[in-house]
Amino acid sequence: MKKNLWILMSVVLTMLVFTACEKDDSSSDTKAVFSYITDGFKVNFTNFSTNATDYSWDFGDQSEPSILSNPVHVFPQKGQYLVTLTAKMGTATSTFTDTVLIIGPNIKIDGDFTDWAYVDYTHENAPGTGGSLTGIKTFASAGYLNFYVEGTSDFSFTVLDFYLDADNNPATGYSAWMYPAGSGADYLFEGSVPGEWGDVYQHVGPGNDWNWNAIASFSDVLQFSAFKTVSGKQAVEFAIKRSALSAMQGYVNFAILESNSGWAEIGAMPADQTPESKFIAFKL
Repeated sequence: MKKNLWILMSVVLTMLVFTACEKDDSSSDTKAVFSYITDGFKVNFTNFSTNATDYSWDFGDQSEPSILSNPVHVFPQKGQYLVTLTAKMGTATSTFTDTVLIIGPNIKIDGDFTDWAYVDYTHENAPGTGGSLTGIKTFASAGYLNFYVEGTSDFSFTVLDFYLDADNNPATGYSAWMYPAGSGADYLFEGSVPGEWGDVYQHVGPGNDWNWNAIASFSDVLQFSAFKTVSGKQAVEFAIKRSALSAMQGYVNFAILESNSGWAEIGAMPADQTPESKFIAFKL
């Protein structure tokens, strides 16, 4: 009797050990996991999933999913995105979600325009409008409002007039007649980029009179790169110190006018002097 009981206990113990070892062996489990490296708006994803053959990526920005193992994805703007990887092998499925923080490119005003590569155009003038100015990209960093401007072979900023509605309120500031559909400039930057002269003016209200106070020079608050030819277009980048402007929230609005040495307008961004002309919105 005791011998039979010992044999029974040995069998049960063996079964328990076998079962426990089988439960702890997770080598056949499908598990989704990834890491990533950001470069401006572009993100390189590295897939560390195990025991999976098929993948699906949801980037959390309403773009098309990817089925690549290690995709590269360009996000549309700054923000936080919930990215989900689904890994499968047969009927086994595992998902992994992580928050990807996009802070945008590290713009440097140095004449190397590659840091604008994944920044969308804020505005492009329709063909045949806008004169010497054709397109512009914008990006707000912690300390600067950054601009990348393209134009024709005549584009040179011999005389620049840059209007800025800092409080995002067309009803305040100067209502520029060139932009009847919406303007309200709180600041005017006027000068010559090649000649490196220029001043920054703040509109003095109330009212819409041409009344401005000089508050700084270009050298105090602006950075400009040299002009360079890019894909057949003249291009330049510049930045404005945010600390030189009044408090901004959400958006600012702006327009750029270029004149020749005789102060005759040769370019406008956006195209001006139509009933629909208004300042461009720049999301901060």
